Amino acid sequence: MQADIVIIGGGLIGSSVAYHLTKDGQGGRVVVIEPDPTYEFATTPGSSGGVRRLFSRPENVALGSFGLEFYQSFAETMAVDGERAEISFKPQGYLFLSDGGDGTQMRANFETQTANGVSAELLERADLKARYPSVNFDDIDMGVLTADDAWVDPHAALMGFRRKARSLGVEYLKDRVVDWIGDRGVARSVELGSGDTLTADRFVLAAGAWSGEVAAMLDWHVPIRPMSRQTHFFRCKAELEPLPFIKTESDLAFRPEGMGYTGGKPDWNAGPGFNWNYEPDWFEREVWPALAHRVPAMEELRLERTWACHYERNELDKNGIIGRWDDGMDNVFIASGFSGHGIMQAPGAGCALAELILDGAYSTMDVTRLGYARVARNEPYSELGIV
Repeated sequence: MQADIVIIGGGLIGSSVAYHLTKDGQGGRVVVIEPDPTYEFATTPGSSGGVRRLFSRPENVALGSFGLEFYQSFAETMAVDGERAEISFKPQGYLFLSDGGDGTQMRANFETQTANGVSAELLERADLKARYPSVNFDDIDMGVLTADDAWVDPHAALMGFRRKARSLGVEYLKDRVVDWIGDRGVARSVELGSGDTLTADRFVLAAGAWSGEVAAMLDWHVPIRPMSRQTHFFRCKAELEPLPFIKTESDLAFRPEGMGYTGGKPDWNAGPGFNWNYEPDWFEREVWPALAHRVPAMEELRLERTWACHYERNELDKNGIIGRWDDGMDNVFIASGFSGHGIMQAPGAGCALAELILDGAYSTMDVTRLGYARVARNEPYSELGIV
């Protein structure tokens, strides 16, 4: 079987790349290989769906800004045959809190964000208490609020991208890559679990948490491994004022969800590997005390559900890798390793990579510093102050 472009991985990132490659009638025959079309084991459906611009690196700010604007009009842009692609877009804001004892880095990040067009507010303790009286700010130096940031239904976003891509002629194969073949600096084909061979002119690796093992088939070092994490849905007995998506330097993150709240606290010390069994006492031991400290009314809450999923963790610096396989095979590209930022960065990553593949250069936003070259040089480009 012959294609112009093969995308390995049909999750949110791969489907965004597929859409952006074909939305203007370019890209030729694009084939997406996805072994799990129900997305039972995918990262996206288990995420919190946050879309924010609060980053320290300009490239991530740009990706977040593109994503926020894209999701605002997602229902219309992704409509197929007049049927809108609703994603429950909720522009209730993001609030970053400095609880590390020194707000210096958050202030510096605020300067970067506003310099890159983000409408953010720097709030001192008194301002925070006035706006959100249910939250404990006694140990908070300051906060940064982006009132227009949002969250979406992540599964709906994934299915919206996939459905639109298919309407544009993208083919989705339910199959698995079992070998990847190349020679003389060029990738030639992938062998599939079905026994078929798929050749192409260009290949995109967007296999999420599986990207490291798929890349290894070409002897390509991609430091992306699965990191198990837990997310929780819980209800608070007290009625609170509308809260934004709250995230602290100490890694607590939660937001309203229907009549309750969803969120958690990642264990960055978790070893790599797939683990679908959540740790039973993690919420009680780590998350609940942090919630009750930050929102005293959450001392009384009811945990209703916990689920395990995975970050596609880039072990170099926890930032996405977008671009060509520099100093490797020139017709191989990557969009993976977003380490929990995939929902908010998927539209921008898909747009940027499609421009690089089709035009040979970035035009909408320059994400060169997020390219593979930094991996090859072992030069981390990490977020500062908060992930």
